[in-house]
Amino acid sequence: MGKIGYVTWGNAAQVRSFQDFAYLLDDMLYLRELDRHDLGAYAAIIIPDVMDCVELRAHARQLNDYVRNGGFLIVFSIRDIENIIDVVDLKWQPVNARDWLWWTRPNPYLEVRQPEPRHPICDSISLADMSWHWMGALEKHPKAEQILTLDDDSLSLFMDFPNLQGGGRLMVTTLDPHGHNGERFMPATTRFLEAFYPWLNRELGIDREKKTFSLTYLRALDSTWDWEPPGLAETFEGTGITLRYHGLYDLDETVLRASDFIYIPNNTDEIFLRGRAADFLAFLERGGHLILSSQPAIPWLPFMSTFRTVAPRPFTNLKVRVRQDPLGFFSNVSDEFDGWQGIFGQYARGWTEMPEGAIRLTDIGPADDPKPADWLWKYPTSDDKGGYLFMHNGDSIVRYPDHGQHGPCLLRDICNGIIAARGKPPRPERQSYPNLSWVMCDCHRPQRFMTTTR
Repeated sequence: MGKIGYVTWGNAAQVRSFQDFAYLLDDMLYLRELDRHDLGAYAAIIIPDVMDCVELRAHARQLNDYVRNGGFLIVFSIRDIENIIDVVDLKWQPVNARDWLWWTRPNPYLEVRQPEPRHPICDSISLADMSWHWMGALEKHPKAEQILTLDDDSLSLFMDFPNLQGGGRLMVTTLDPHGHNGERFMPATTRFLEAFYPWLNRELGIDREKKTFSLTYLRALDSTWDWEPPGLAETFEGTGITLRYHGLYDLDETVLRASDFIYIPNNTDEIFLRGRAADFLAFLERGGHLILSSQPAIPWLPFMSTFRTVAPRPFTNLKVRVRQDPLGFFSNVSDEFDGWQGIFGQYARGWTEMPEGAIRLTDIGPADDPKPADWLWKYPTSDDKGGYLFMHNGDSIVRYPDHGQHGPCLLRDICNGIIAARGKPPRPERQSYPNLSWVMCDCHRPQRFMTTTR
């Protein structure tokens, strides 16, 4: 499968935009270390806007050679582009939108068009989602296919050079979506990228859909329920998830590398787990997912805390309530899912502190002071490719529910939900973890194109 490299000079907006679309990209390449990378290993290289053009110019030969050797280079709004790219003769003109406040006018109009015949990318990205402003314009080139031009067709804002000498390809635009998306400003730029990166993967023939997954259940306590839970294997039939059992003390790097998910039941050896913390952190960092049933006395991972109980009186405190379920973990359970054989308190009796950025899934305790019984957290990495930790603060989740047509389906549905999140990860609710960077301003948007804030 081909890979897509994304060059950044470390600007926060660039990095954040990479993180947003990391599931459709492969490697983030630091500009100051670009000469250490073989660009020929990539089917496409992205040069996003808000770039340090002085440093970029120092790598101009490497980038141009990449195209001459058959690479696909995509360059967004870059100052001095005509002196950096030389595989074609680009001529930049200081022409900008006539009215930067066009979106506020009674009859908003921006002087751009997708010329006929429309470039195939226009089937994926509408004119509205190419419309905010631009940073200068380029003179049209006889070898280029025009994607976006001024409405009088005089200058180009987006060009594709599909058949260059050596088999390379260049796509260049004066649009600047990464900076605005990364700053959480102008929804049109986000919609542009939401359409652009899927298009690019299709254009390159990259299929990122993984078909099969492996779940390793770590056996710890030798008992019927903890060693090989009745009915659990049946819930995974036909899911594409292979369930296998493995001894806790036999855990090695081979097992870790072969596992997409690792489930650790409640009755386990926390002293041993603490001694293997570095291995589990490396597992999360490279994209593995941990599912824990735990009431930790030893916070054996650095972002864990010790388990605390809620007051058992009144009994309603022990009733677990789904707070939010963005990935459908609890979609196949009834309101009484937490009452194993009708006994409340066995699913969960308490909670642990959530790390920053976690998503609070369920509540336990009094209604006026609820605590998180279950939470989901994505392990933070600079490229946003870390795995998920599902933390259940209670008994083994493989028992729940013990009634209804789905049986002990919760572990299966947690795996399926996390697999779905590999596409577009969920975000924490603002009321629990204010994440103001996701409050995207709807300015620079004509009223007729407005959508709700995301």
